[in-house]
Amino acid sequence: MEFKYLLFEVKNNVGIITFNREYKLNAINGKMFDEIYDALDEIANNKEIRAAVITGKGRAFSTGGDFDQASQGMAGDVDTVEDGGKMQSGELEIDVSQKRTVLKLQRTPKPIIAAINGLALGGGLNVALNCDLIYASDEAELGTFFMKRAIIPEMSSTYILPRIVGIHKAKELIFFGDRFSAQEALKLGLINGVFPANELMDRVMEVAEKLAKGPTYSIGLAKIVINKLLEDKTIQALEDEAEALFKAFDSEDFTEGLLAFFEKRDPNFLGR
Repeated sequence: MEFKYLLFEVKNNVGIITFNREYKLNAINGKMFDEIYDALDEIANNKEIRAAVITGKGRAFSTGGDFDQASQGMAGDVDTVEDGGKMQSGELEIDVSQKRTVLKLQRTPKPIIAAINGLALGGGLNVALNCDLIYASDEAELGTFFMKRAIIPEMSSTYILPRIVGIHKAKELIFFGDRFSAQEALKLGLINGVFPANELMDRVMEVAEKLAKGPTYSIGLAKIVINKLLEDKTIQALEDEAEALFKAFDSEDFTEGLLAFFEKRDPNFLGR
């Protein structure tokens, strides 16, 4: 398969998705979410593929949503997710590509590994959190980041993150949005392992190929059963995040955060 913003290949029964917007630190726009969904669909339906890896090209896994299209938003109504439709909310046309991609990550009946090669911030980190296993380079930095721009965490991270690290630690990570190291992520139980940067993909491919040689039909069933128990909460989180995000978009702090981003300065938030 050929994509504009992704590289896709199959190696030793492993489908490899590589984010390929290196010039934007692999920031994800709506079209890129659509491509991720299509690549996951190929992974789900291609019998040759028995496991998958998602990584990034260059020095970032992904720095999250593309702020160049921030005025369009990156959320939507879960009820429209399955048909890929769009919804209107005031002046905003909200692309639901992101949400259907979250559900596709969770519903694909094959193990998916995130290989965090560099920066994984905001929505980039959330893509990884929705994978089945996560490994990171020892040079990687992670962070929720959203509050740096006065926006709300999304992609069901408000449900997933507290389940992994605990409510109080999750609030700390979300409220401050600071970056933290791969080693700290490992201590928090947020990721499965840390590898030297120059060995990351080789080591992750070893894990993926081991999975691909295993009873992947049963692994897929186990994944679906585990995630099915989480799905109602995931969908509720997606809906609640969208509602909160709409409110944040109307705030003065969001406008200030956006201006600060484009003007390359620290924001001056006023709490309104």
